[in-house]
Amino acid sequence: MRHRLVKWLGWSGVDAVGRLAMLTASTAVLSRCLSPHDFGVAALALTVVTVASVVVGAPFEEALAQRKVLRLAHLRAAVSASWLASLACVLLAVPLGFILARAYGEPQFVWLLPVGMISAFFSGHSDIVTGLIRRQRRFADLAKATLFGHAIGISASVAIALAGGGVWALIAQRLLVVVARAILLQASATVLILPSRSIGHLRDIARYGGLSLADRLTDNLTYLVFNYVVGGLYGLNVLGYVNMAMRLVEPLRSAIGATGHNLAFSFLSRLQDEPERLSARARTIVSHAALAIAPVFVGLAAVTPALLPLMAGPGWDEAIVIGACLALGTAICVPSRLIITALCARGRPEYSLVANIGAFACTLAVLVVANGLGPVSVGLARIAGDMAQAAVAIGAAPGLIGWSRRDRFLALAPAWALSAAMGLVVARLQPALPHFGQISALALLIAAGVATYALFLALFARERLAGLTGMLALRARPAEG
Repeated sequence: MRHRLVKWLGWSGVDAVGRLAMLTASTAVLSRCLSPHDFGVAALALTVVTVASVVVGAPFEEALAQRKVLRLAHLRAAVSASWLASLACVLLAVPLGFILARAYGEPQFVWLLPVGMISAFFSGHSDIVTGLIRRQRRFADLAKATLFGHAIGISASVAIALAGGGVWALIAQRLLVVVARAILLQASATVLILPSRSIGHLRDIARYGGLSLADRLTDNLTYLVFNYVVGGLYGLNVLGYVNMAMRLVEPLRSAIGATGHNLAFSFLSRLQDEPERLSARARTIVSHAALAIAPVFVGLAAVTPALLPLMAGPGWDEAIVIGACLALGTAICVPSRLIITALCARGRPEYSLVANIGAFACTLAVLVVANGLGPVSVGLARIAGDMAQAAVAIGAAPGLIGWSRRDRFLALAPAWALSAAMGLVVARLQPALPHFGQISALALLIAAGVATYALFLALFARERLAGLTGMLALRARPAEG
């Protein structure tokens, strides 16, 4: 199992780093070919497409992965329902495209939205196959399909941008990534999953699937409403800055968040009838994973003033503070979401829904109330939403997984505190490097952050560091007792 875990984490790391590198390189091209206005238009269209993709796939992935007994009929019934929902989304996208074109004075929406919505057919199928692959613990195959799917879609989008395709390059990136990933996942699956109607098998996954749908839909509606409120309050140019900042943070957030959830869920869901063992394993997973996750995003926030201009070029300065806020919020949210993963594995996905509802409410409240602060309120709103999710994870009923609220906070606090200290060191170091080139300065900041955090771990979290490295050690440790 230790060998398999290292393999899973290795491929997941390659996926995360590879996606970040490809998106960074493509953004460097796209930001020079397209305007902030183009990014804003694409953001409005793609958030609608993303919400539709959740509707057609979210009810099934978690329910299929968590179910004790899964039959091929469950998979086929899920594909049948997903394709019907996708067809409805494509048909609805036609009138909605006309509505957005009239509301924003952008005739492009008439075609952008229906074409982008075609991806729903493939994203739903991907989610269903992903549920099967997660049950089989074939996380390396999942990472490979995601990485190569992005390679195909991103390469095509860059070619379209260079050919003068404008905003269509951003729409094509989303569509082609989803199509390529779906084909690669199905090719790696052990069975060909075709549609077949079976109401009885859909009922088997209805409760968990319904809660998962409400959860994921709330999460994505937050992004949709967030984008439209930003566009309404600040205009499409500022929304373009937000989109650029998200391109810096979201690839890592989605890759690390999904990898952490999938791996933790696979270990914990098998213990759903053994709450004491589930609690003990959840404590270990959360406390150790937080040490690895939090510094990534705090460090990203600290180097954003050097990284974003290098990636996007001139004219994107307003995206810097937004990107730093997105990264800080992620450092708070993603480690704490692993507690919610434990609750989901216990069969209580409603807490994930509550966390996302809280995030939705706090994000919009801060966005509206802090409107007078200017674009920085966009970043503060996202931090508030991520803090709300952490509060729900820590405050959820202790009896469900036998883990007190105080101990949950203490499992996360060292990672947050040490990462914050490291981030302050890096942020203070940056002004001292004005005579270095952009790339050299960025490399020095990253090296300083890694060295500083390693020193803090050795000084203040030696036992947890030993536990983390012991989990990943390739040699077998002698049995105890």
